[in-house]
Amino acid sequence: MIREILNQFFIALYKLTTFPTDVNFAEAALNFQNGILDSTFVYKLQIIAAVIIVILTIGTVILSRKRKALKEKIAAQTQVLIETAEAGPLQDRWHDILRHIESVKEGEWKFAVIEADNLTDGILKNYFPGDTMGERLMNIDKTRLLSIENLWEAHKIRNRIAHDSNYFLRHAEAIRAIRMYESALRELGAIN
Repeated sequence: MIREILNQFFIALYKLTTFPTDVNFAEAALNFQNGILDSTFVYKLQIIAAVIIVILTIGTVILSRKRKALKEKIAAQTQVLIETAEAGPLQDRWHDILRHIESVKEGEWKFAVIEADNLTDGILKNYFPGDTMGERLMNIDKTRLLSIENLWEAHKIRNRIAHDSNYFLRHAEAIRAIRMYESALRELGAIN
């Protein structure tokens, strides 16, 4: 193969350099070109190039799919980090509420229940329609929030605290209300 090409090359080169009077340069160049293009070496080279192109195309498709999957995975992990970062302040607020409920003062217990209600209402605003927490609670289907009954009961305790200045809140009742808020907040994914 290569020998044929080189042979034709040297014959054409010889004819070009000897300059006989009857030499046609165009014909010599055409013969050389046709000899190279018609050779089996070039044919095999074309087959090898076609195989390489097919392999590279398949590789590009596979890599682009893997890149897309990796990009989606990174986006999902980033979303988890964002949600965790947003949950950080909520978790801090929840720990503050728990510190208040551990106090020996009734005022601290009342504050803890009201703050737990406010925290829960802030979360519910993101998921359920309504102008007040009571309206939002009415709009919640029991299948969407399993702890809805407990949340209603805790909210009623909060309303008694907020609307009746003489209401005496027992520590056990305050703890029970806080546990009901905690159950709802965990179900909503707001706290760990």
